[in-house]
Amino acid sequence: MPSTLLTAVLRMRGLWLLAALLSPGVMLSQTDYYNLDGGRPLRVEDALVIEHRALELQLAPLRFTGGGRGTHVAIAVEPEMSWGVLPRTQLEVGVPLARAGTANRAVGAAGVHVSVLHALNTETLGWPGLAVRAAVVLPAGALGPTRPLLTLGALATRTLPKARVHVNASVTPGRAEGRVGDDAARWRVGLAADRTLVMHSMLVGAELVAEEPLGGAAVVWSAGVGTRYQVGPRTAFDAGVGRRVTGNGEWFVTLGSAISLGIPHRRGGAQ
Repeated sequence: MPSTLLTAVLRMRGLWLLAALLSPGVMLSQTDYYNLDGGRPLRVEDALVIEHRALELQLAPLRFTGGGRGTHVAIAVEPEMSWGVLPRTQLEVGVPLARAGTANRAVGAAGVHVSVLHALNTETLGWPGLAVRAAVVLPAGALGPTRPLLTLGALATRTLPKARVHVNASVTPGRAEGRVGDDAARWRVGLAADRTLVMHSMLVGAELVAEEPLGGAAVVWSAGVGTRYQVGPRTAFDAGVGRRVTGNGEWFVTLGSAISLGIPHRRGGAQ
């Protein structure tokens, strides 16, 4: 029975996405709420990439981070662009701006983030959706690292009858120099589950993440919940909240929005 239900779910999902692909561009953008991007609203992502030649602009996503005893509040905003540069491949470029909530407060850019996400396959009954990511943080600004930081990661997404399940793993080799931001980790493993409410164009999800900070501190566990909601043909909003369940009990809140666009191209010409 579970196998039959999974088959039906995957077939319905395939028909829904096929209808979106065959419909005008407005219909295509209605599936934006279905995607989990890093930090929007959870840190765990799905293994899906945006469509070839599509463009997504993340408009001033905000992240508030506070100490367990209310000792400080850090604020960060990271405008970002994602582009379907090749089939099953997206390029992301972001410039995070932050106000560090430490005793020696600093305000400025926290480096330049550049990453490439490539989907290895399309999810089937026998295989989950798999993807790999290579990301680098380039030195820039008062809060950026003093040398490039490379992160390599793998992602998997599996559709079940009641929900989707996602697993992420990443590693950042080498030494960290300069400020590297609160979200930097030597290694990170995350597990998340989400449920889509198709009739309401909404996604809700929860995650559990384990990581070792680049500074070499003890392993930190954190948990979070979030939602993503389609408010227009090309616009989606997201919100999330989480807390470190070990260590200093730090909490975080995220708010963001995105606009999905299509880039016109000539058919039959040189690509």
